[in-house]
Amino acid sequence: MYASKDEKFNEAFAFLKDGLQRNEVVVMTTSDMPKDEIRARMRDEWKLNITELESKGDIIIRTTEEVYFPDGMPNIQRTMAIWSTLVENCISKGKRGIRVFGDMTAFFKNGFTKELFEYESCLEQRFNFPAIGICAYDSKDISKNITLEQIRQLQQYHNPVWMEGIN
Repeated sequence: MYASKDEKFNEAFAFLKDGLQRNEVVVMTTSDMPKDEIRARMRDEWKLNITELESKGDIIIRTTEEVYFPDGMPNIQRTMAIWSTLVENCISKGKRGIRVFGDMTAFFKNGFTKELFEYESCLEQRFNFPAIGICAYDSKDISKNITLEQIRQLQQYHNPVWMEGIN
């Protein structure tokens, strides 16, 4: 959980850079930073040709809506199938796995809190394929939309959980 967008994106870029260095496909899903801004920051901080890496499928940048609800509504089965296919493609290309930074803010902005909990409950703490991910929550979304019991449920679905300012 992140107290600010700066904190969230600093973590995202460090996390994804590490994955790229480990020969993993890296995926950034967010609606809180324009794609061109993401690409520019990656290019400037990582000193890499981001356009080339995207064309090879080594870097994937999507909005949260594009990944989780392209038809206007979340569909858990479709999303899980997308991740599974993506992992299979990564492995067939000789990659070690996939690393995903998933920004959950758009679920709250679009009124999909219930659907987000359903999706999160379907995720395993440890996948049966080589994937590592961060489900990023803004602290303001947590404090405005989620009960303490729901926070505990989220903690059960994720391992580990980093939360600041929530007891």
